[in-house]
Amino acid sequence: MRTRLVIAFIAVALVSALAASWFHTLVAAYRVTAWLDDVVVGPPWLQHLVHTAPGQPAPHPVRHTALLFFGVEAGLLLVIIIVVAIAASRRVLLPVRRLAFAATRMAVGDLSVRIEPRGRDEVARLVTSFNGMAGALENKVGELKRMEARARQYAGDVSHELRTPLTAMTAVVDILHEHPGLTGDAATAARLIQQEVLHLNRLVEDLIEIARFDAGTAQLVTDEVDVATAVGRCLRARNWTDVSADVPAGLTVRLDRRRFDVILANLVGNALRHGDLPVTVTASLEPDGHGGTELTVAVRDHGDGLPPAAIPHLFERFFKADTARARSEGSGLGLAIASENARLHGGRIEAGSHSGGGAVFTVSLPVHRHLPVSGTEPRAAVGAR
Repeated sequence: MRTRLVIAFIAVALVSALAASWFHTLVAAYRVTAWLDDVVVGPPWLQHLVHTAPGQPAPHPVRHTALLFFGVEAGLLLVIIIVVAIAASRRVLLPVRRLAFAATRMAVGDLSVRIEPRGRDEVARLVTSFNGMAGALENKVGELKRMEARARQYAGDVSHELRTPLTAMTAVVDILHEHPGLTGDAATAARLIQQEVLHLNRLVEDLIEIARFDAGTAQLVTDEVDVATAVGRCLRARNWTDVSADVPAGLTVRLDRRRFDVILANLVGNALRHGDLPVTVTASLEPDGHGGTELTVAVRDHGDGLPPAAIPHLFERFFKADTARARSEGSGLGLAIASENARLHGGRIEAGSHSGGGAVFTVSLPVHRHLPVSGTEPRAAVGAR
């Protein structure tokens, strides 16, 4: 921008010089007073450098002196114009640079940035407006963070408070469901209540798990895990006999066994609910592109695939790809929990549609990265959601 301003100053100066030359030509054709003639045409010593009286020979060095004088004058004028342009542009551009630097700091999350206004011109008023905007934005974001923290705390507190009565309700509905004296509508009502209590139990457990991630208290309890064994146990524990697994024998990596089970259960359960059979689970070791190795686990179904517009939102909490579904069988938090568990391992989950049909969810977990080990994390299992 400074270069453009300097060029603009030079262009204006040259146009002004050209206009002055035209003005001199026009005025010189008329008789003017001596003082004005000296102003317009120049002092006598300057005129003698380039003009001679009629009938008298021109001074010998006229042409060379005039050219030299013109060159010196043009160079001096150009230097003056550039110095003035740089000084003027610095006064304008320096506050703009400060604003740009402050905006960059705000973009990376530093909302406390402020700029000291200097002067009373338009740029100073712009700086004052920027400070007011930054202050209002900082207050609004702070209030939103406090509201979010309160909402998360409320969800966690409510989930813990619901756990005790739900435990009692679960025991009661199990007894009612198996009671031989209940027949007809009473037995149907008992089964319905049992299903709803189980659904509520899953929702509460998932909310508690999410609250741990939000509070930053979720930790890994890592161990050497045989992936084929872990996958087989996950499928057998949920009686998913129609799900096939292709995992190499002897594939052992260091993982949190419980959290890996949660990831796999949520992905397979999601494939069974929203896709079509067959559902397959494959695992292998692949290069991570950074000189390391990662465990890649893919869960694929053979349904209609994933809507492209829904893929970026699949791991958001309570997201529904099909808005027509008023209520899902799970809690709506399964994929979000799976993603958080993968992130806790330092990995990720990617979703997409397979070229051969159906949806595929790919879990990538690093196997050559040091993971924190803690024995204080509760080991209560979280089932498929």
